[in-house]
Amino acid sequence: MRPAPPALAALMFACGSGSLLAQTPSEPHLYLTVLAGYRTGRVLWSLNSQPFAVLMAGTPNTDTAVVAGPGQYDTLDIHREFGPSFVVGVSGTYFSGSHLGFQGEFAFLGMGVESRCTIRQTQAPYPGDLDPQLCATLDGQTAATSAVSASIGIVGRVTAGAGVYPYVRANAGVLTRTHGTIGMVGQYQSGDHLATAVVVADPHSANTALHVTFGAGVAVSMGTGYQVWFEGRDVLAQLDQVTGSADPSGATGALVPPHGSRLLQNFVFAIGLDVVFEKQRRRRY
Repeated sequence: MRPAPPALAALMFACGSGSLLAQTPSEPHLYLTVLAGYRTGRVLWSLNSQPFAVLMAGTPNTDTAVVAGPGQYDTLDIHREFGPSFVVGVSGTYFSGSHLGFQGEFAFLGMGVESRCTIRQTQAPYPGDLDPQLCATLDGQTAATSAVSASIGIVGRVTAGAGVYPYVRANAGVLTRTHGTIGMVGQYQSGDHLATAVVVADPHSANTALHVTFGAGVAVSMGTGYQVWFEGRDVLAQLDQVTGSADPSGATGALVPPHGSRLLQNFVFAIGLDVVFEKQRRRRY
């Protein structure tokens, strides 16, 4: 049997190679994601054995609490914590190759804060002391604090195009909240209505912070145009935290404790749905 001419052999090889390539699984190349998750809660800061001026109602027909007198103090233990909440967001990811991609994400985080307060009054409690009422209203008080984050990062994946494949990612961005994490306002009964008094003041509230996120997960193909993923994230954000005791001798009685920005670690479990807009074929050699 005569061997095939060189041109015919080359054509046969090209056709065979194309057939092999067509049978090779494709890789998500560009996709848009919708995600949802659950963020765990944790203690943000604590202020223990803090002297607090004895407050009493001011002049009649006013809602102003005044310091009862110099040297009159109760003692408070105050805590502020983040409650657990849900996370929703969208992201877009682009892979220029098989393993390394670039991502942009926008997410909404419910970062509601909850307060805790216990009080130890002075011996022979001062008549008309409002502090127990203020502390009681702070204990369990919640403040709905919404936060949004915008971040960019990189994604690394292995065995892309398979039915199931693991991946890791790292993002960095900005987190913006509607309220600060320091200020606390209590309530007391004034006549037939509730009046307010500042217990912890925050004259310079910081509502914007940097954050970084590290995540690892598994993606599962759902056909030619979709995939779902399950991911655990470790979120590190700069947030204001009380760093020491406050001077209780201010004219209004409100505490202004020293505070500073510290990294707060929080865990998030997230799931997402990817809509694949473009795929690329893996080359098999």
